[in-house]
Amino acid sequence: MENNNEEALFRGRSSRSCVRMGCRLYLSNFRRILKSSWIPALLFAVCNSVIGTIAVIQYPRLNLSAFAHPDQMPAMFDDYMAVFAISAVAFLIGGLMEVATYSCSFRLLDRHRETSTIPQPTSFFSFSRQWAWRSLKGFVSTAIVATVISAIVAGFFYALVAVVNKAGGKELIPLSLAWIPTVLTLVGLVPPLLYVNTKYILDTKVKFWPQAMSSYRVGLRHCGQLIVVMLMAIVIVFVVSSVLAFPAIVVAAANFQANIGLLFGDPLGMPSYIIPLTAVVMAFAGFVEVMTRLVVFYTAYYAYGSIEVQEEEKKNFNKDIEENL
Repeated sequence: MENNNEEALFRGRSSRSCVRMGCRLYLSNFRRILKSSWIPALLFAVCNSVIGTIAVIQYPRLNLSAFAHPDQMPAMFDDYMAVFAISAVAFLIGGLMEVATYSCSFRLLDRHRETSTIPQPTSFFSFSRQWAWRSLKGFVSTAIVATVISAIVAGFFYALVAVVNKAGGKELIPLSLAWIPTVLTLVGLVPPLLYVNTKYILDTKVKFWPQAMSSYRVGLRHCGQLIVVMLMAIVIVFVVSSVLAFPAIVVAAANFQANIGLLFGDPLGMPSYIIPLTAVVMAFAGFVEVMTRLVVFYTAYYAYGSIEVQEEEKKNFNKDIEENL
């Protein structure tokens, strides 16, 4: 299974090497990645712009109006419902467009798995409904598993704290501290899902639920590697997106301060073009964010290949031992 090509997927690698190769593959082929996924990324950016503009301008202004004129709250109910409905629709469509953006990269990674190269898109935009649907099923199914695991772990520790307090006759451990062991446990139980999701999407021969438990056990055996890969990738995404999305942070902070000042009787002091400016800045931030998040999947791609090689070597080693007994 191992390949001598440095960029080949199926090679044993350390966590650091997986992150390095994933970032290298992403950066060296960024133009091809952008060309294949810019339309769903742009639609995600539009949805992000809608939600962001509502969050930093429309929603605060509604709250200020309700605070200043509480007698008008019944009349403002329709405005609140409209803001909520628009935000919910934008959130749903944005989520679908985000998955569609990721599916374009998974399609490219599938070709890279076969040829060790990212192919040049044949058109300015290429979209596959099959890959989009498979990616959507993978992310939704993985989210369901993650939610179930989180609920079980949280329920266990909160129940354990309650039992200890009841047995002691007083509050020995504050119930509010149960989140600490919950988070620490989930740090070890959630990263294997990164391998489960990547394997399902890229290996089109398998179905998610029949192989979920076996893939999760494999992920648990390589939990240390997956934790390091995920944490390093998240740090990279956070730093890069924070720098590139800094204008959106500045605009959001300016709107917040202006609305707080308005609450204390100061003039709003914002230019007349603040709404279109905020919309454009939020759209840019959304586009940057969704394209930067792809780094996580490119690093996970190499972690998946490394784990597959290690599992194959382990299988062959056990087979040789059995034959020699």
